[in-house]
Amino acid sequence: MPKINGLQMIEKIKEIGEEPFFVILSGYSDFKYAQNAISLGVTEYLLKPITYNDLLNFMVDMNNKFKLKKEKNGMLRKDIPKEEMLKEIILNRGKASKDAYNIIENNINQEENMYLVNLCLRNTYADKSKLIIKEIYNFMEHYNIKIFYYSIIKEYDYLTIFINSKINFSEIIKMLKYNLLFSLRKNGFIDVTVSVISLNGFCEVENSLNRLKNLSKWPIILGNDEVVHEDLIATLTVNHCNYPREIENEALLAIKNNDYEKSVDVNKKFIAYLKTTTYNPVDIIEVCTNYVFSILTFLKSCNNNFYNEFNNEGILDHIRSSCTLEEIRENLDFLIEKACKQLEYDCTMNSLPVRKTVNYIKEYYSDKVSLEEIASKMNITHEYLSRLFTKEIGKSFSDYLKEYRIDKAKNLLVNDKLKIYEVAEMVGYGDPKYFCKVFKKVSGMSPKEYMKFY
Repeated sequence: MPKINGLQMIEKIKEIGEEPFFVILSGYSDFKYAQNAISLGVTEYLLKPITYNDLLNFMVDMNNKFKLKKEKNGMLRKDIPKEEMLKEIILNRGKASKDAYNIIENNINQEENMYLVNLCLRNTYADKSKLIIKEIYNFMEHYNIKIFYYSIIKEYDYLTIFINSKINFSEIIKMLKYNLLFSLRKNGFIDVTVSVISLNGFCEVENSLNRLKNLSKWPIILGNDEVVHEDLIATLTVNHCNYPREIENEALLAIKNNDYEKSVDVNKKFIAYLKTTTYNPVDIIEVCTNYVFSILTFLKSCNNNFYNEFNNEGILDHIRSSCTLEEIRENLDFLIEKACKQLEYDCTMNSLPVRKTVNYIKEYYSDKVSLEEIASKMNITHEYLSRLFTKEIGKSFSDYLKEYRIDKAKNLLVNDKLKIYEVAEMVGYGDPKYFCKVFKKVSGMSPKEYMKFY
């Protein structure tokens, strides 16, 4: 080297604050020279001659040490837990995403194959993710896969794994199907679905979310015992799914007749229709959403509160997020069961005018509600509506309204820190004294006594 020798160069590098690994390859075997090199923190001192294989093995070992150091420094510098890195990259969360990307990129082998494996956990397994992670580690150890990262993406109920290995794509599919998926089923995770993406480079991870979301829907067609991948989907002949209007009519008729068994059979028929050929899962979700919406619309005509209750429970969201036809069928059966129970409870209200009157009370009880106004909206006389209401409900319109308001007031008095006059206004009584009088007549105690008692 001109001007300075190797040891002097190392000193200059250390003076400017850099801390690389230093390796000396020399034919100079003087002990004092080697001793000076060690004092400067040289990692290795190799003497010539050296074989190609020895040098190659040494460089591989040094590369591994370098990766570990980079990972350690990166973790300390960026403060990103290893289990969060992959999620940050997939969700593309600004600076944290870039930091995580750089850390992982520095610790992988770009010459080997890269895969994203996605487990759709379903929310029922979110609290058991530690058991699934244990199965993932067993899988990696069994196949001697050293480089992998995983993250739980709660926003989508995903557990996503990045794998960097020499294993080819066809082999990784077999391994996932006959080892990981088999182990998950054996341990009771019957609904977890598995998909895999082959990456051309680590840079594709940043834009992988839409691909993951698309693959997560295909178990609706392929079942949840298949490892889903894009090459498999490309082999399918996909047809458009037309809406089965006749099946919808059967379902509505069964619900109107409050025939639970028939309604469940119609649901089975509906699912069987979806299995008749290969449909795009997006079409299937749309058809199922329309089917449920039609049922909810009918229920709204019977009881608006019941319709709102289903909307609050997110039945349509559950359908849209379903991963298998079995999951869709379970949601449909849940809807039917609850609808039939409610209709059975409301079976005394046979006539449409009475059902509409009850729904009106439930929606507008906090306002001024009069039988005359309701009857006028339905183009019938209030005398007729009054007789019909009393006959079917078993009490007068005014008594029903009064009891409904007091029931609402009881909930407010117990569950909310409200003043009595505030509760009175919220249930349709402008005069607090009159409200207290009605409350005591209906419940047998004053509002204050009720609050103390409950």
